[in-house]
Amino acid sequence: MMKRRWMAGAAALWIVMAPAARAQEATVTVPRAEMEKLLETYALIKRNYVAKADDGKLFEGAIAGMLASLDAHSEYMNKDAMREIDRESTGSYVGIGIEVEDDHGQLRVVSTTPQAPADKAGIQAGDLLLSIDGAPATGLPSSEAARRMHGAAGSVVTVGVARRGKLRTLRLTRVAMHNDTVRMRMTAAGLPWIRISEFGSATGADLAAVLKKLDAQGAPRGIVLDLRNDGGGLVSAAVAVGGAFLPAGTTMFTARGRDADTEAKVTVDQRYYREANTPDVLAGLPAWTRTVPLTVLVNGASASAAELLAGALQDNRRATIVGSQTFGKGSIQSIIPLDAEDGIKFTVARYFTPGGHEIQARGVTPDVVVHPSAGADETLQLREADLANHLPPTQSPANDAAPRAVPESTRMFGTRDDKALQAAIGLLAPGTKPGTALAGMLRKWTAMAKGEAASVGGAP
Repeated sequence: MMKRRWMAGAAALWIVMAPAARAQEATVTVPRAEMEKLLETYALIKRNYVAKADDGKLFEGAIAGMLASLDAHSEYMNKDAMREIDRESTGSYVGIGIEVEDDHGQLRVVSTTPQAPADKAGIQAGDLLLSIDGAPATGLPSSEAARRMHGAAGSVVTVGVARRGKLRTLRLTRVAMHNDTVRMRMTAAGLPWIRISEFGSATGADLAAVLKKLDAQGAPRGIVLDLRNDGGGLVSAAVAVGGAFLPAGTTMFTARGRDADTEAKVTVDQRYYREANTPDVLAGLPAWTRTVPLTVLVNGASASAAELLAGALQDNRRATIVGSQTFGKGSIQSIIPLDAEDGIKFTVARYFTPGGHEIQARGVTPDVVVHPSAGADETLQLREADLANHLPPTQSPANDAAPRAVPESTRMFGTRDDKALQAAIGLLAPGTKPGTALAGMLRKWTAMAKGEAASVGGAP
């Protein structure tokens, strides 16, 4: 038997491949005419290009082009991209503790890590990030901005930030940090609101710690699990989160490769979420976590492992899904190192919910649809089906007719305009007057900002 690491986004899961799959891999036929054309192109460039061509860049480009021709999520990964995968997997990184997101072409600060360099320098949510080490940040993808702000511990990065038109240039020293992916607040209705921003190696353990802390105060009457703007991460972490709310042995999803013998069913089982030589993160959870009323918030930026989890909770009738249609990233990638620094990522399977529903280019449809408020200048949320060269679904794209929502900023979550959270609270606590829960949270958070109260896990 052969083991291969499968990924959804940056999500790792060990799947056992059948012997037939290995035999197929060993009998690849290389097309002679195409290889000769590639080598002829290389020779022409080396002889005639106006400048000296670098061999490494030429073949890197050839590999990158080969992978890009497959689908939107297959790509060549240089050393920086491979390092980012490690950061996403472990949750550990070196940086300044700042999270940004695109806001109409500008990078706006979503949050800062308490006591991190950015926080100590006075950077706040809502500030604009204008430059990184003297280079303009406007127009950069948020992932690229994050990469540029990461570096070696003790090194310095210069960032330009603006607030209400006033520009500040700050020199900040990078430090080693850990990304907290699970954060909790109590709503005024007495319901825990647990937000998962992404699925990292510590997400399952962090969620278990939050649930055990809640147990010390008595079982809650319901929980709001917020997966909005969660772009995915480790599949094993999503399985662990599902296992906190579902009985052991429950089906989470089915992964289907090109051939029938590469299909695998993933269940709530330690082998799918527990790392070797580590304790079971779900051990010791109170029994009520598998029965407590649960609502799950999703939106158009809930993708990959977040959709996998939402689909599992929905199909197992464990939770009511609230919000807008999810992104539709339902494919699994395999990341294979080529040498000590770089690697390749390509799609090897699709995943399906326990009920057999395909997520790829379709997404998860909420049980209760609640669209965010649309501004006059807002563009519509991009979906997987909008990506060039996306992998088409094998099932009919029945959800194309679902209304398009606008992108949501995490800065709006928990405000008076957060209609999805208000709807979720109303489902769990029907007697709650609309708006009361959010108003209570706003008052509490204002007090917390003044140092008058404490919270579990920090701000969402």
